Amino acid sequence: MRPPARGGPLRWGAEIVLGLCRSAVLVLLTCLMPVVGVVVGHFGAKLAYSWSANLTAPPFVVALALLGETLVVILWIAVALWVVHPLTSRTFSQAARRLAARWLGLRIEVAYRTPSPVTRMATGHWWDGEEYHKSEREARRRARMNARFHDPQLHWDGLWCVLAGLTVLPVAALPLVGLAGGGYLALVPDFRGLGLALIVGGLAAAPFAWRVLGPLAGRFLGPIPDSRLGRRVAELEAVRADLTQTQAAELERIERGLHDGAQARLVGMGMSMQAAEHLLETDPAAARAILADARASSIAALAELRSLVRGINPPVLTERGLVDAVRALALDAPVEVAVRSSVPARPERPVESAVYFAVAELLANVAKHARATRVTVELGYEPQARTLTATVTDDGAGGASASAGSGLDGVRRRMAAFGGRLDIDSPLGGPTRVSVAVPCELS
Repeated sequence: MRPPARGGPLRWGAEIVLGLCRSAVLVLLTCLMPVVGVVVGHFGAKLAYSWSANLTAPPFVVALALLGETLVVILWIAVALWVVHPLTSRTFSQAARRLAARWLGLRIEVAYRTPSPVTRMATGHWWDGEEYHKSEREARRRARMNARFHDPQLHWDGLWCVLAGLTVLPVAALPLVGLAGGGYLALVPDFRGLGLALIVGGLAAAPFAWRVLGPLAGRFLGPIPDSRLGRRVAELEAVRADLTQTQAAELERIERGLHDGAQARLVGMGMSMQAAEHLLETDPAAARAILADARASSIAALAELRSLVRGINPPVLTERGLVDAVRALALDAPVEVAVRSSVPARPERPVESAVYFAVAELLANVAKHARATRVTVELGYEPQARTLTATVTDDGAGGASASAGSGLDGVRRRMAAFGGRLDIDSPLGGPTRVSVAVPCELS
């Protein structure tokens, strides 16, 4: 804590007055939770201990009764604070942030959860994001309540209010207690010296006591720290964004494939057949040649459609499962691929598809970058961990990494959508071993 700048008695006097005012403001701002706790504890204790006041029983029975009553009082205090804090924590925390910005130059920005929008459904009910309601008014009221009572930032503010009542309040109150108590004792002849000492101590502490707000505000008035749940939510949001981009890219690929390939051939076939109709009576030979070209175009269009559909959902994967689909990939690979499997049954369809396309991407990476001559694909299932694994090993140059934007990074993000992981072991010079593991159940 920095002492007031030197400037003579007037400067010290101004700092003392300013410190007393700020201490008083902090006392008013942080006393709510302690006051609620003391009031509820006082009346709760009177009510709880009333029935056992004249209890005649062995000492251990009386001790158990007192312990039970104490626990009841603590529970009442906790419930009272839990009820009060959603109604007051945001207001008092925002006021403390404004004081920290004005007094200490400490600007703290936080974001609170906003009420979710309500939507009228086809059934006539209103949806607030969590449940249905008969009226729009009730839906909006419940949305506001959910936003207020389920906001993690608001709960963090409630923790600040409790901690401020235990730390900021007693420290900020020291100068005020010193002046008030010292002034009272100074009027008593026997304690006049003690009273003057308390007054001097209170005045000396005034410029410093309110500064306890600084370190606590920086720690507890900011945004809620990243917790395990918060990190998981961030990961899921990133995965959702990746899946949205992947879906958009896939739709664009399908649209481009249909527009530039099959659609163009079908339009050409229609024009060729129209021309053949006009030549059928006058030049049958030319009409037959045009129809032959149209038939060849139809065969090419059908092949393009099959190739396009195969990229969306390979028939062999749907009909025969993951193991045979990976073996079909191995047959089409430009390098020698050996497939080994110990998977006893078919996994869940979404996981099966994700692992298939992950293996396809890994084999494509081997063909493009690894300069390998042999590749091994191992499929396995760990019953205890309930995890499906796929490992691709090659004897190539090594040095593979899941850098941003790479194919391995895309595989890692797609596996994360299923709670899976990607492990890479690829030293320079090889060999490279890439494994994907996804939790799933077998059918």
